[in-house]
Amino acid sequence: MYDEPRLNLSPPHNERIILQRLSRVLDPELDQSVLTLGFIKSIDAQNDHLIVETQMPTSWCSPNFAYMMAQDIRRELLRVDTVQEVTVRVQDNVVSAAIEAGVNSGKSFTEAFAGEAFENLGELRGLFLRKGYVKRQEAFLRRLRDCGLSFESICALRIEDVSYEGDRCILRIGSNTQVIIEPDTIVRDYLERREEIGLDYRPEAALFVDLARKPVPAEQLEKYLVYARTVRLSLEANGSLCTALLEAKKAEKQPIALI
Repeated sequence: MYDEPRLNLSPPHNERIILQRLSRVLDPELDQSVLTLGFIKSIDAQNDHLIVETQMPTSWCSPNFAYMMAQDIRRELLRVDTVQEVTVRVQDNVVSAAIEAGVNSGKSFTEAFAGEAFENLGELRGLFLRKGYVKRQEAFLRRLRDCGLSFESICALRIEDVSYEGDRCILRIGSNTQVIIEPDTIVRDYLERREEIGLDYRPEAALFVDLARKPVPAEQLEKYLVYARTVRLSLEANGSLCTALLEAKKAEKQPIALI
């Protein structure tokens, strides 16, 4: 279980709003919240200025991933009405100083690492957004299969068949049947990512399309699910490794009790 971040906030800052904003920041490679992963160590408020200290699993975590997360943390928190300035501290990375200087001055990754950075962070981010889409799609498909839906029924679904009631998702199956998914997070997360990566979001569009924008045919859905499952398991394995490395890193810093 990850440790909750240490919070030093006072009015007018609202703890719930700030944590809600941070929950939207994802590790781009893992498609998991930095809060859930335990990457936020502390948040301190100095009037309308927030100082966020992050902790990565290892000191050699890829600078581009650390940069994207730090950028996103700053961007999300600057959207809070009570916040005018955000400083992100990156703990124990081999290039912490360069990341902090770049992010906190609003520079892009290539500006911060001029002459050193060759990767296009936009392209890299897009790659992981698409992997995350497949992971979320697999979770949704798996839930529908657990509900007893056939491949044919699943592939006949359209976006317009999705509606919400409180924290429940109601899927219309044909003219007389409904499937309730509760809570609705699994559906909302999938559709949010689908829209984010620019896939067809019209009401009449097929609910399940691949990354080539094509509806998945019923006769190919079982094979597609195998592919999607490998993507999910790969991301989950990486997430478990990161969590284990972070826990080991924190354990190393704990004082040893002498008997």
